[in-house]
Formats: sequence, C-alpha cells, structure tokens
Amino acid sequence: MHCKSKGILRAALFLVFLLAGSALGAEFTADMVISSKAAGADMTGKVFVKGNALRQELDTPVGVQTTIIPSGAAVMYVLLPGQKMYMEIPNTQVTLDSSENLEAKMANQGKVTKKGSETIGGYSCDVYHIVYSDKNLGEGTVWVSGELNYPLKIFTVTPQDTATILYKNIRQGKLDNGLFSLPAGYKKFSM
Repeated sequence: MHCKSKGILRAALFLVFLLAGSALGAEFTADMVISSKAAGADMTGKVFVKGNALRQELDTPVGVQTTIIPSGAAVMYVLLPGQKMYMEIPNTQVTLDSSENLEAKMANQGKVTKKGSETIGGYSCDVYHIVYSDKNLGEGTVWVSGELNYPLKIFTVTPQDTATILYKNIRQGKLDNGLFSLPAGYKKFSM
C-alpha cells in the first residue's frame, strides 16, 4: 500500500468514525462518496447502520475495505475481503444516542459551535463547526440528521488534506444482524 493512500485512508476512516453515531433503533443504508484533494479522485462505498452498529464498505485505491463495528463493541474490525483477513482496532467511534448532543460529546476534542440547520438528501440536519484542539485534525463542518442521529455530510480541512464525505440515496429499513458480525474464515493480522 502506498504511503499517500494509507494516509488518505486513515484520514477518511477517522472522519467517518469520529462523528458516526446513530439513534436507538435507526436502521438504514446509504451510498457514500469521499472527495479528497490529496487523493485526487473520489472514493465511493456503502454504509449500513442498525442502532449503534455500523458497517462500511469502501472502494479504496488499494481495493475494497470493509469496517464493522458491532453494537456496543469496544473494538472494530477492518476487513480486507480480497485476502480474507481482518485487523482488530479499538473502537474510536463517538456514538450519539437520543439523550446526547454533539456539542457536549465533542467538548473535549475542541470548540464546537452550532451554526444552524440545512437539509441534506431530504433530511433536516443541524450544522456544527468544529475546531479541533489537535491542530493536525484541523477543523470541520458536520451536518447531523436529527431523525437518523447520523452525520449526512462532513467537510474537513487539515494540514494534509481537504475532504468531504457525503451520504446519499438513504434507504430506511430492517437490516440483517449478520452484516455487523465478523465473517467466518477470516484470519487476523496486525500492522
């Protein structure tokens, strides 16, 4: 894997999982587009959300990568389906339930300011601007759907990149629990 691709992928994962959260009982799928100046091309994928369980399938410059966060788990799994391998890493997802708000949850990460509301993909979203205490994380704007309690758009500017993540074609409906489990036959690896 090229160093530039690794960095872009890590930044993309950080953006998605740092702010990903879901309301109790929310179930939906969506298409995902990550636009990154550093990558020079869009990465696309799908996301599946059931409660606070999440599955992301991302087409990266080095092949498909799947990330699974089982409901309530302290770890998340990064799968390389082409090699039938997975890596286990601490779950850094900042989940929100219906009793939490982004400003309180992110207060220790930096300064969070609510900027108003906008509609993304037919969903009313609260718009937040975040200036991270860690200057390497830069700053960003997040559009969080109240109905889904999930960010439908994330825009970030870091010293290394400017990126946007957009979720579209959102389809609510029941999802199989198996989507959020580590598949059989995969071998564990570490970096």
